[in-house]
Amino acid sequence: MDEVSGIDLGIFFDAAPTAQMVFTPDLRIVAANQRYCAMLGRQPEELIGNRVFEAFPANPDDPNSDAEAELQASTDAVVATGEAQEMPLRQHDVQEADGRYGTRYWRILNSPVFADASEPERVTHVIHTAEDVTRSILGERADAAKRRAAMRGAELSYFEFDPASGRLTRSPQLDALFGFEPGETVTTAQEFFDRIHPDDHGATIAEIERAGRTIGSDLHLDYRIMHPDGTVRWAIGHGESVRDPDTQHVRIVGIVLDATSIREREESLREAVGARDLLIAEVNHRVKNSLQMVTSILNLEASATEDAAARASLKAATTRVNAVAAIHASLYEDEDVSSVQIDRYMERLKEHLDASLSSEGRGVKIALDVEPIRLPTDKAITLSLAVNELVTNSFKHAFGNEDEGAVTISLRRSGGDTIVLEVADDGTSSSTDRLEIKSPSSGLGQRLIKGMASQLGGTIEVEGKNGWRTRIYFPE
Repeated sequence: MDEVSGIDLGIFFDAAPTAQMVFTPDLRIVAANQRYCAMLGRQPEELIGNRVFEAFPANPDDPNSDAEAELQASTDAVVATGEAQEMPLRQHDVQEADGRYGTRYWRILNSPVFADASEPERVTHVIHTAEDVTRSILGERADAAKRRAAMRGAELSYFEFDPASGRLTRSPQLDALFGFEPGETVTTAQEFFDRIHPDDHGATIAEIERAGRTIGSDLHLDYRIMHPDGTVRWAIGHGESVRDPDTQHVRIVGIVLDATSIREREESLREAVGARDLLIAEVNHRVKNSLQMVTSILNLEASATEDAAARASLKAATTRVNAVAAIHASLYEDEDVSSVQIDRYMERLKEHLDASLSSEGRGVKIALDVEPIRLPTDKAITLSLAVNELVTNSFKHAFGNEDEGAVTISLRRSGGDTIVLEVADDGTSSSTDRLEIKSPSSGLGQRLIKGMASQLGGTIEVEGKNGWRTRIYFPE
């Protein structure tokens, strides 16, 4: 440093209460005072002659580090204007003696130096005044994390956990939640971990370790606590990992909520729903048995009567009752008593139709082409009756007693939320009963088909080319 009236200005520079470094406009260091060197853990000879970012390289693990460009831009502004420039608060990590980078946040002021007497207006150097505000920034972030955690629940227990040391700072509510008595000495987090239910222990520790690996990670916990007397409590935890302003270690801060009463209510609700489903299943089972009894009575009556027309009517009634009984059998066997997996149900209905119609069309086969669709019970019953009537209609009118052929039942989605039921046969009959399905008719089967389509909220479409096809379009 120059001398003024015999006084070495370097003495004042070194004794300055702020950390300062002097560099040229191309960022080459020419001086650094004692406070600056102490703050950065460097000796002056390690700095002087080097460019700033040769002495303080960027953290290679920080992909967003652009401190060099920002400092050069600030320096260029000082040189251009001759005025001091304050830089925005920023992070620039500093490499420690062990090679690791410590997180640092800086507040920087760059001021001009006019050291060339022949060009008094030219900025020859820049005084770089640096304030390390790391502790303040990290402390503010830790406090903000605490506040965020505190807002995530009510009747909660607060905690801070240092994974490196195993130290756990917490509120008295957490001790009580884990079954520790007031005044009982608990010094480490491990004593809390030991009371986590064995079935939940592994997943809980793994989640804590995951959150502790990365700054800013969210923590989500859901586990049971085992008290020494066998009492079980449910806990839900939320937190966030931050950097400790003193140790620079990762610290997890958060809250734990006693969720036992919530879990108990959920269990009671599950039990109530289970009892309800069991009751509905039992009702469906009894209805199925009752309908099977009705079909047995109808079969007996059909066998006993000598009137061909009456016998045909009784057999038709039997197939209709069987169609409804098959639905209730499916409900009894399925876990969902409010709906029916229609593709599985159609297999059962096909078996009933094969058994009841075989005598009317010995060489006629029933084929299925049904997508896996689940329908509410009421729609499934209506659909089954429509299928029963359409298949029976084909057997009755499309084939002679010695004819061979096939009746195909198809059910599929057709864009959006529309479902299409199609019953098609390859019979050659041109019976007027089949052609007049859209017209008023005295046929009970036809009236039932139109009634079923209306009940499904659908429309009917028929086609008499190369056999016979009836389609019912209805919303899912």
